[in-house]
Amino acid sequence: MKSIRINFPCLLAVLAVTAALLAAAFYRMEIDADVTKYLPRHDPVIADAEHVLKNPSVQDRLVIDIGIQKEDPAVLLACGRFVEQKLRESGLFEQVGFKQYAKIMPDLLSHILNNLPILFDRTQLQEEVAPLLTTENVNRTIRNDHNKLLDLEGIGRAASISKDPLAISNKVLARLSSLSPSKNVRFLGGQLISSDGKHLLLIATPSGSGMDTQLARQLSALFQTIGRELSHQYGDNENPVALTPMGAYRVALDNEVIAREDSEKAIFLASLGIALLLIFAFPRPLLGLFAFLPAIFGSAAALFVLALLEPSLSIMALGFGGAVIAITVDHGIAFLLFLDRPEITTGKMAAREIRSVGLLTALTTMGAFGALLFSDFPIFEQLGLFSAMGIGFSFLFVHLVFPMVFPEMPSAPPRTLPLRKGVEKLTGFGKKGIFFMALLGVFMIFFARPEFLVSLNAMNTVSQKTLAAEKTFNRVWGEGIFENIFLMTAGEHVSDLQATGDKLLPMLNHDLASGVLTTGFIPTMVFPGGKRAMENLSAWRSFWSKERIDRLKEDLENASAETGFRRDAFAPFLETLTKYNDQADATKIPAQFHDMLGIKQNPAKTLWVQFSNLKPGPAYDAQAFYARYGSLGKIFDPTFFSQRLGGLLFSTFLRMLWIIALSIIILLFIYFLDWHLVLAALIPVLFALVCTLGTLNLLGHPLDIPGLMLSIVVLGMGIDYSLFMVRAYQRYGVQDHPSFQLIKMTIFMAAFSTIIGFGVLCFSRHALLISAGLTSLLGITYSLAGAFVILPPILKFLFRTPAERTGKPLSLFRAVLRRYRHMEAYPRCFARVKMMTDPMFKALPRFFSGDVNPWIILDIGTGYGVPACWLLERFPKAMVYGIDPDGERVRVASKAMGKRGGVKQDAAPNIPNAPDPADMAMMLDMAHYLSDEAFSLTLRRLYKHLKERGCLLIRVAVPSDGQHSWLWKLEAFKLRFSHVELHDRSIENISRLIEETGFKIKESVPSGKKGESVWLMAEKD
Repeated sequence: MKSIRINFPCLLAVLAVTAALLAAAFYRMEIDADVTKYLPRHDPVIADAEHVLKNPSVQDRLVIDIGIQKEDPAVLLACGRFVEQKLRESGLFEQVGFKQYAKIMPDLLSHILNNLPILFDRTQLQEEVAPLLTTENVNRTIRNDHNKLLDLEGIGRAASISKDPLAISNKVLARLSSLSPSKNVRFLGGQLISSDGKHLLLIATPSGSGMDTQLARQLSALFQTIGRELSHQYGDNENPVALTPMGAYRVALDNEVIAREDSEKAIFLASLGIALLLIFAFPRPLLGLFAFLPAIFGSAAALFVLALLEPSLSIMALGFGGAVIAITVDHGIAFLLFLDRPEITTGKMAAREIRSVGLLTALTTMGAFGALLFSDFPIFEQLGLFSAMGIGFSFLFVHLVFPMVFPEMPSAPPRTLPLRKGVEKLTGFGKKGIFFMALLGVFMIFFARPEFLVSLNAMNTVSQKTLAAEKTFNRVWGEGIFENIFLMTAGEHVSDLQATGDKLLPMLNHDLASGVLTTGFIPTMVFPGGKRAMENLSAWRSFWSKERIDRLKEDLENASAETGFRRDAFAPFLETLTKYNDQADATKIPAQFHDMLGIKQNPAKTLWVQFSNLKPGPAYDAQAFYARYGSLGKIFDPTFFSQRLGGLLFSTFLRMLWIIALSIIILLFIYFLDWHLVLAALIPVLFALVCTLGTLNLLGHPLDIPGLMLSIVVLGMGIDYSLFMVRAYQRYGVQDHPSFQLIKMTIFMAAFSTIIGFGVLCFSRHALLISAGLTSLLGITYSLAGAFVILPPILKFLFRTPAERTGKPLSLFRAVLRRYRHMEAYPRCFARVKMMTDPMFKALPRFFSGDVNPWIILDIGTGYGVPACWLLERFPKAMVYGIDPDGERVRVASKAMGKRGGVKQDAAPNIPNAPDPADMAMMLDMAHYLSDEAFSLTLRRLYKHLKERGCLLIRVAVPSDGQHSWLWKLEAFKLRFSHVELHDRSIENISRLIEETGFKIKESVPSGKKGESVWLMAEKD
């Protein structure tokens, strides 16, 4: 560090401010992981999911399989009780097993038996009850009832048989089977047992969200412990016991573990690669580490400002915006490369040099992401604002703070840097390189048909154990055990839920019959609302006509006589058919059944909500289902939600990509005002897009959501590489310029460090990281290849020296403008506007008429060189030598004049050096910057360097009637900040000073219609 001179107090202050900004931002702002809150509310599927997912028990319920090799119900039930006890003792679950349901089943059965008249509608009576009333079925059912009473199974069932000898209540109980998670089950000892008798299924609801990875780790550790204890206590070599839990927590934990392992490996490999890159790129490698400081500060500052504007920030906007802001690392690299040079360099010099080249890249990226503020997507509005501010703060940090942290850098120690020489050669492929790239692009265009994958499930990666567990559940409990549709209804009172259920039931029954749903249960099936209860009661009365009752009574009496029942054994049942009790209270749902029926209050205790689990059937159509049920409740179909959310994210990212791309094109045109350069800057990006899509297609890798997200970053970085090259060519003109070499090194460093970072992700296990790594690796690599191989020949052609025209000569106006072609927009527009509006160019021909043909011209105050270029075009053999105090104007004028002279950064009273005495000298619109002494000294020096009878042409600003124009006043106001004094002189005073030096004034004429300036033509005596 001895060779690195750092202002440590300033650096410590910067780090402290950055930490303070981050702390304040995170203190004020909540980082929200719920992406759905920031998506458009106009999509009903997303809006419904947000409401349903607020209830953790819906999506986080766990299913636990306990399996043995040999059928042994006693062991299974013992294992089930053991696991239930351990889960309850852990304190991590709100509800475990079905034990509480078993306690309330007698009360539920009693409710059904006592309220059969209100539990069937007309259709159900005809289709379900009528077939039970045939004489044959009555005889068979009564015999079965008699046999049950003789067995142990019939103990305590006499009362229920007397109330329902035909088992009509079983039709109602069958509706409750939909509450079971699987069809392949039977109840035994209050537990769910598989059809083969080798597996037991437990249901448990955790006390928190299964997506909470901290809870997921606790659950994983708990199940591992229980599994070991269970195997030790109940298993043996011949009949081992296996505990297999399944739920959202496993997916969350697998994703976190795999992503963390991949990230740690990627960070290590990327850090190693970037460290090696810095060692080979910088004479002082440690200096390169500071390139990340602007991006860190920019993120912190943007986050702080956003915290003042927003109460919460989406985690997607934070993570993705942070990746976008990291693009600005190239500005930090450029600053440090210009700072780390063989000669002593100041921070201000380095900042000034890269500002002219890097300003466009920063403005373009800021403008492109700022355009997202005009989208109607809250998450992208946040992302756009965060990214634009972060990039802006990073850029300001490089140009305002870095020069204070590194005020002056000693000359770098001599050190061979082969990497720099290699980078220099990368841009030297010329026509061969562009021909090869053209062939590659044409080849890839035939494969550049993007295949989109919009599934969110493709972004998840689970372990082999989780995949094996899922296969076990599908094999034992059925393929559809994890396929559920959640329907949520809400109301101020439980009775409101029943009223909604009354409306839903006909639709649900129709869908169950038509195959849209395979199973489904709502409380109305057992506890109908008041209106439906009255309708069912009316249907019951109509169904039980006197003839039907008499016939059934006769059949029951005959069957009773045959089996040994008393004649009046079924009187309670017959009484139900003819005498109706007040059924109003029967419609109310007792609180003890709320949990079983999925009824609870919402977290705010303002509404009652009810959740129903439905399973889709072969005729299920999610779109149609949402359209039919959406008006009555909130629906969450995980599969359809994943498809819709994936499609929405994909379409919005695609829309964002188009917005940013269009914004970049518009901003580039505004900045360049040159469609040639805009097209040149876009060619490498288009090449990278075509080749990336083509390569992905050839690899069989579809463009998924992570790939599309990262394509925006690739677009931002790729256009930056192109703009750095174009601006460097504009500024330096030739590739072998030392500063141009540093710009190319900046591009290579920024690109290759990104290639390393994303490249190592390709070796990850997690699908999201693999996709992000592969897409970004290809995009950045092709963007770099396009910038280094395609752009140089194109730019060399565009910036070539104009050849002498052999056809019709150009007008003087167009000939002068041609010298400024492809330059920066400001000097190019300045030259055009000046020649169109300044009366100078109408007056100049009168001073160069006749035999006047200057060969060597001295120009004091050349500016952007427009008058000098006019003279060069007017006199094809003339040479102009000028000076100007502004380095930027000197650069532009030198490029415009080419080899026809030269311009140096200097100021009067100094004068330019010429190889021979000059034929004429010019001092146009600059005498007012000089004091009388400096003006006289300048005139004397010009007199010495002019030939005999050499001409002096001066234009000076003279107040009209003693009043200065508003342009003069504006110029005076600006120069106050530069501490430059303007010297106001009369035309008489100026003429006197000229003649005192030995010149003879030959002509004095006003310039323009208002005469605010005066031309003076003098000759050396």
